[in-house]
Amino acid sequence: MNKPFDEAPEEPVTWEALRDAIIGLGERSIRKSYYGALQERITELARFRTLLDETQEAIIVTELPTLRVVDANRKGLWMLGASSTAQLCQPLESFFASHEWRMLEACVHPSGREPRPGPGLLSLQREGEERVLELSIRQDTFGQRQYLVIIARDVTERMRIEQALRAAKEEAEAAARAKAQFLGIASHELRTPLTSLMLLLQQGARRTGQEARGGELFNRMLRLARRLAVLVEDLLEVSRLEHDQIVMRPTHIDLRALVADVVADFRTRAPDRHFSLRLPSEPAYVEADTTRVVQVLSNLLENADKYSREGAPVEVRLERMEGMARVWVSDQGPVIPEDQRALLFTPFGRLREVGQDSPGLGLGLYISRQLAELQGGQLRLEPADGRGTTFTFSLPLVSRPDRGDADQELAPVQPTAS
Repeated sequence: MNKPFDEAPEEPVTWEALRDAIIGLGERSIRKSYYGALQERITELARFRTLLDETQEAIIVTELPTLRVVDANRKGLWMLGASSTAQLCQPLESFFASHEWRMLEACVHPSGREPRPGPGLLSLQREGEERVLELSIRQDTFGQRQYLVIIARDVTERMRIEQALRAAKEEAEAAARAKAQFLGIASHELRTPLTSLMLLLQQGARRTGQEARGGELFNRMLRLARRLAVLVEDLLEVSRLEHDQIVMRPTHIDLRALVADVVADFRTRAPDRHFSLRLPSEPAYVEADTTRVVQVLSNLLENADKYSREGAPVEVRLERMEGMARVWVSDQGPVIPEDQRALLFTPFGRLREVGQDSPGLGLGLYISRQLAELQGGQLRLEPADGRGTTFTFSLPLVSRPDRGDADQELAPVQPTAS
């Protein structure tokens, strides 16, 4: 006597046996018109089964509430440690070692409870190697029965890469901390004797001022000491930036007056260089730290003077545009190669082809860009036009300051185009 169709079979039903049973049913059917449709459905099922077997995820289907395994694709068989579907139809627990099952049980929640939301991780020992699987578990109903579907992705290599990246990140952060600590200590240790040395050199230069030879020697040593002091100050600035210790004291200032003042200072410092200046007819009010703005402008003008060919002018202009006050500093020095332009704004970034014999640590532009951005502005290297280099430094425009802030402004200037 045949068993009822919906009764659970005592022996596991393999895919091949199910396929043959369906084909046999079609061949014995009195209505032969059903046979073609059955063959088509069998083909579709076979194609779908092939897709499941070729996927990289392990798929395991278990009955609820018993957690008896009823099906698995090829990767699922590997996860279960089985060689074929004929070895299925056993409790899920029986396919795993005790420590593996404890991890899996925490994710599947047997006894009819809902599976834990979100993915879980399961470590398996398979083929002599430990593998890490990321589990995704869902509950489905097919017909009158409920099933628990386990989908597992092998994330062993991803975990190894993430671990290596974390280790590299920690190593890089430790190196950065060590570097910043060294820069801070070294800079402070150098700053004190340098200050004393400069005072002594200034006294010596004053005392020997009447002696041309002696006075020139002291002045030369004083210039070298000042250059060294600038390098030390740059190292301190980098250390402050990396530790978020830069303190800004913004006030309402007229950038037009400030640019004119800085250019006038450089005309005195570099009398052999012509600095042309163009200013707008109206003030350009910004809210910024005066000392830091002067630091950025001075760095741009110093670089322009340093890298321009002898006798070539340096052009400076200030414009009001799109809610920003923008300063343009253009020189006629060597054109910076396109593939090296980003290097300019990195710590210790020095270009091989451009200015390789010039003194400095390659910190000025890095510091200047950070100071500009801390004040809501930008420092950019404009696209090359085939003749020299142009940098722009911009800050947001603000409304005219109140009378109470008048003492913060510099003396007014007239529009200049010299």
